[in-house]
Amino acid sequence: MKKHIAQIKGDVASCTKASKEDQLKCKKALDDIAAKKLEKKKEVMNLREEVNVIHESDEDNEVGNVGSKKRPYDLGPMDSYTKINPDGSDTSGFKKTRQQNLNDAIWKERSHQVDQYLARWVYEAGVPFHAVDNDSFKRFVEAVGQFGPGYRPPSQYQIREPLLKEEVERTKTLLKKQEAEWASTGCSIMTDAWTDRKRRSIMNLCVNCKQGACFLSSKEDSEASHTGVYIFEYIDKFIEDIGGAKCSSSSHRQCIQ
Repeated sequence: MKKHIAQIKGDVASCTKASKEDQLKCKKALDDIAAKKLEKKKEVMNLREEVNVIHESDEDNEVGNVGSKKRPYDLGPMDSYTKINPDGSDTSGFKKTRQQNLNDAIWKERSHQVDQYLARWVYEAGVPFHAVDNDSFKRFVEAVGQFGPGYRPPSQYQIREPLLKEEVERTKTLLKKQEAEWASTGCSIMTDAWTDRKRRSIMNLCVNCKQGACFLSSKEDSEASHTGVYIFEYIDKFIEDIGGAKCSSSSHRQCIQ
């Protein structure tokens, strides 16, 4: 409809009754949609570029086909009939063009099969649907793709013990940048109280600075009244741990209130 009103030829007929203002509005809406799609595509590419499970030494040593980031994306024996002859000769009598439709059909079918395996795991494990939008999940998928066939997932023990400890240390390393920012430009203490499905009252404590916000602490306090004095005492303890000089004056006023 927007293309029809904006008189963009190609897919639909142009609307002869649309005013100039309506045309501009529809064109702007279409441009905004295209810009959002391009931005989303760039974000996906940036996420993929962050992942690299193949090191230069691995490529130099040519360790089989596992983890070869530059391996060709062959779909199977049919690829020999869908690619341009590399030596430039045309012995088969066919045109030197890729049969893109056939290649795309095979790729689409294989991708759909992978999607089915993923969806089945989500349903059986009770994973929230929004988990697939998580950037960490997208990085994981890219890492598995770079590793190649034969990847074995970690055991429950590995996830519960060594991998968890490694992630804690990585998180602490990332927080050092924010802690340096606290000392440089200051920070603000933020609280958020809410009630879960079991009607337990929970209060979260976060620190915000130019580098972003990070989680500090969580406290279950169903039996306590959330008075100003109670919240002040809870926050004041962490202000002392962080350092009062690092907290902005607005944070102190909010604590006192």
